[in-house]
Amino acid sequence: MKHIGGNAMVIKEVNTNLVRTALKGAGEATKQQIATITGLSAMTVGTILQQLLQSSEVLEAELSASGGGRPAQRYKYNGDYAYVLTLFPYETGGRILIRSTVVNLLGTIVHEAAEEVAQVDIACFERIMDAFIANYPAIQAIGIGLPGAEWQGKIVISDYKALLGVSIVDYFKQRYGLPVIMENDVNAAVVGYCERDHVQLDEAVAYIYFPDRFPPGAGIFLNGKLFKGRRNYAGEIGAIPSGTPWGDPALHSSSERVEQVIVQLIGAICAVINPDRVVLYGSFLNQATGRQIAERCRITLPESAVPEVIVSEDFTADYLAGMVARTLSTLEPNIMLFRHES
Repeated sequence: MKHIGGNAMVIKEVNTNLVRTALKGAGEATKQQIATITGLSAMTVGTILQQLLQSSEVLEAELSASGGGRPAQRYKYNGDYAYVLTLFPYETGGRILIRSTVVNLLGTIVHEAAEEVAQVDIACFERIMDAFIANYPAIQAIGIGLPGAEWQGKIVISDYKALLGVSIVDYFKQRYGLPVIMENDVNAAVVGYCERDHVQLDEAVAYIYFPDRFPPGAGIFLNGKLFKGRRNYAGEIGAIPSGTPWGDPALHSSSERVEQVIVQLIGAICAVINPDRVVLYGSFLNQATGRQIAERCRITLPESAVPEVIVSEDFTADYLAGMVARTLSTLEPNIMLFRHES
């Protein structure tokens, strides 16, 4: 006989999250419609709705149109019940800016801004965060996007030297008493790309980002999840010994050489994870280059290993979407039901 492990409080939270998810997806719905979507009884849905109404997480909408009987009450999820704040640095025209975005629980942007900073360090993030949290007290989680990697709570790889060895997540958790995450830029980008393009859960996607001044990095999406490896080092493809002078402008003087190097990288990734898609982004890449690289892959790789090669049009949009998704996920109940045999 099979049993579901858990207790009454766990089951209650799981059911509550089912109702939240149903309302977010439907926009507005009646109690009976939510019951149909979730598979819960109308009585259970009604009890949960009353609790969510009391906290203002759910609001009453207009009554449904009457078909002759009594019109049913409709409900809608209150996206402004809480906000999240995401921040990440980027460079343009020799300037360093921090992009900050406040988003509600439905993923709608409430406010965004970009502020120039002299250098990327704890102090610049703190100053910006203090102002946003003062202006938006409903902020309940913070996501920080950075190129590099974190291990045992400290940043061990970073393009910004002032952050090396810093426990940035722990520092801001203690300062604000909120959930805080740090995400690698290209890891966030692959999550954002998969969200924006509605990638299927069984698809494997590798996203390769080529910064202008630094070695490339890759984000890996497997089985519906971001794959970071045991110690967050997965995707540091700039460390692959290829003899390529990453960051050297001379590298881009020959499109033939650039395409060859990228095909070699794709080949190495395909030999390890055999992805369905490889997404590329770099300031020197365009759709024509992407088609050339795809053709070279078809010639170089075995037929079973050839991925779909795509050039992303907007790394920033992918990055932002991924940071929003990752930060919002910190506010979702992390509850798992399990089955065991008796």
